[in-house]
Amino acid sequence: MTKLLTRARFAAAEAFVREKGRPLDAALLALGLGRGSADDALAALVGFQNGDGGFGHGLEPDLATPASSAIATSVGLRILARLDTPARRPTAVAAIDWLAGTLDSETGVWPIVGKDVELAPHAPWWNWSDEMAVGWNGYRFNPTAEILAHLYCFREQAPAAMLACVEAGLRYTLAETEMIESPYDIKCAIRLAECDGLPPDLARPLDGLVRRSIAAHDPDDAHASPFDAASTPDSPFADVVDGRIEPALTALIAAQTDDGGWPWNPDWDWSFVDKTAGAAAVAAWRGVVTREALETLLAYGRVES
Repeated sequence: MTKLLTRARFAAAEAFVREKGRPLDAALLALGLGRGSADDALAALVGFQNGDGGFGHGLEPDLATPASSAIATSVGLRILARLDTPARRPTAVAAIDWLAGTLDSETGVWPIVGKDVELAPHAPWWNWSDEMAVGWNGYRFNPTAEILAHLYCFREQAPAAMLACVEAGLRYTLAETEMIESPYDIKCAIRLAECDGLPPDLARPLDGLVRRSIAAHDPDDAHASPFDAASTPDSPFADVVDGRIEPALTALIAAQTDDGGWPWNPDWDWSFVDKTAGAAAVAAWRGVVTREALETLLAYGRVES
């Protein structure tokens, strides 16, 4: 018998996001449920944007620095694209201008964070060092591939030279990469492979690389989920994880906690670095994962009618 999330438990989760999540996640969920507007969500998002156009201020909850970073700006662009924001909207224009000014033109990548990460408490995996690129695979997928995916949504505003530079770097990356190991790199590669606008000579090898990498990745990795590859049944990579979707949906429903929300992995709690900031990050993440759980269950028809 197919397991469904009851209407009562759905209502509890919706209330959790509205009352305990960030206003941004509450606005995004309300929009998805037809109870809000894109303008409401955009108003909640712009509070994370800096005067230089980039995003910061904990938009990526494990990174509390107010300074702009590529990873936070990647998240900001993801939301702008989701809201179908016009490319000429000042919020989008400013973000793209910031990206144009921070691209490493020699490698065609955006460094995931800068030294300003140290301006505020953050998770230890965001500690800055001159060798940081090594641990993040040269930033070739995370965040660069995802940023490129979102820039295609704003192509009329994105400088052609910037797109050409990143595409050139991607050609080099695809030529030398047989498998993507990091689950976060895989997620970013999936977002790029799913987007419209990628040139065919890049789209074909990227599709094959993503398929190989998803299939080979450890299904028990706590950092990965079959829903990364198939956020909806119509996702282009759904066939790669087909056998994992049903048990994952059942497990997702069972994971809801008594307060209506979904938990955040305790292994990722960095309150030992800063108790207050770490607790705030967990609270923000719980709002994010609860919203995403509801969106997934709705997409797969697993909410009681």
